[in-house]
Amino acid sequence: MLCRCEMNILSGKRFTIHIQGCRTNQYEGEAIAAALEAEGAVRGEGSPDIVIIVSCTITAVADRKCRKLVRRARRENPRAVVALCGCYVQKMTDAEMELLEIDIAVGNRLKYRLPRLIAERLNGAAPLSAVERGIETDASWDGLRLDRPRLHTRAFLKVQDGCNHYCSYCIVPLVRGRPVSRPLEEAVEEARRVTESGCPEIVLTGVHLGLYEELPLLVRRIGALPLLRRLRFGSIEPFAVNEELLAALAETPSFCEHLHMPLQSGDDGVLAAMRRGYDSAAFAKIAERARARLGDSLHISTDLMTAFPCEDAAAFKRSLKFVEELGFGKLHVFPYSPREGTEAARMKRLPDSAARERTAEALELAERLHRKFCSRWIGDEVTILAEEKKNGVARGLTRNYIRVTAQAEAKINEELRLIPTAYRDGGLTTEGLEAESSFDVDISVI
Repeated sequence: MLCRCEMNILSGKRFTIHIQGCRTNQYEGEAIAAALEAEGAVRGEGSPDIVIIVSCTITAVADRKCRKLVRRARRENPRAVVALCGCYVQKMTDAEMELLEIDIAVGNRLKYRLPRLIAERLNGAAPLSAVERGIETDASWDGLRLDRPRLHTRAFLKVQDGCNHYCSYCIVPLVRGRPVSRPLEEAVEEARRVTESGCPEIVLTGVHLGLYEELPLLVRRIGALPLLRRLRFGSIEPFAVNEELLAALAETPSFCEHLHMPLQSGDDGVLAAMRRGYDSAAFAKIAERARARLGDSLHISTDLMTAFPCEDAAAFKRSLKFVEELGFGKLHVFPYSPREGTEAARMKRLPDSAARERTAEALELAERLHRKFCSRWIGDEVTILAEEKKNGVARGLTRNYIRVTAQAEAKINEELRLIPTAYRDGGLTTEGLEAESSFDVDISVI
């Protein structure tokens, strides 16, 4: 039998956590917080003894933000243990870790070890590192667990990790490793715990969710949980959206009418150079089947990369034309960022000026498409779960992923039926709120 000191190795220690990047990182950050609290640590009270940074390395901008977070953490909390974990760590050298003055560096699939490593560092151990350098062949699962969401109102539930598609621009397989699926019963049981904690909404996430071995069955099993009111996907690659999955989604009442399917480009030549595995016609057929199966209210959002090395002006125009014709709702636009170790990093880059111009033009299209999609629901009744409340104003997302701000007294996660009257600031508002908003941040991050 363990003594009390061993059972609570971080008793009374205060921690803060910063999460960069994707929904999988969001889950891992939540689960790390749960693991620290299970060892007696307390989040967000006073000056921290521990600062955790869950990192991203998908672009050069993400790298810079990560380094900035580390330096700020060290400057503002000189006596705290600073622990950096995740994708950025996975590719760092020992020299880089030393230069950033990190106390603890933990790569992917090893984040469950953070509480013990932090305790060792607090007890005087030298800076510690845990990174699996052979992650591309690693079939292990990171033993993180979640009982309830702490940092969000909805719960992200990680069920898959890794990718082996090796798109020519993407570093993810190099830092996340080979595909691995979480055992189905374990995933369902965690979803049950989360809903029993009072959380009514779950977002299934993974590095490549479509590679989950039993995704249609998982949807049906989690969707059948009695306390679950909403089930979402974080993101799913288009070639995973097959008839079997669409049938499971259509027959699961809690599944929300939104699919984020990354496109990256609407030009076939660029898609081939990216090694995406489909052309624009194939993507369009997948979107058509999804809309036919899930209904006209289905929101298909996507990612669009601009200024890929072989994207000339004509290819860019074809890409924008395809995006507009397909009628996406939300469009996430970002310029190509070379990642060392990928095939595209060896290609000739376009001038920065071209990247800026194309990104700006794509962002203008994104705003038009989103306004057009959201405006379809002006004057119609929609339902949201309240995620924020302030001074008699509530805000949340519709089932098909439209942010709505309304004048209403509400409890968090309370269901509200509303009639939007205007589109404003990337979402819909109800009567009387067209002139001003009570919120400074956008909660619609899924």
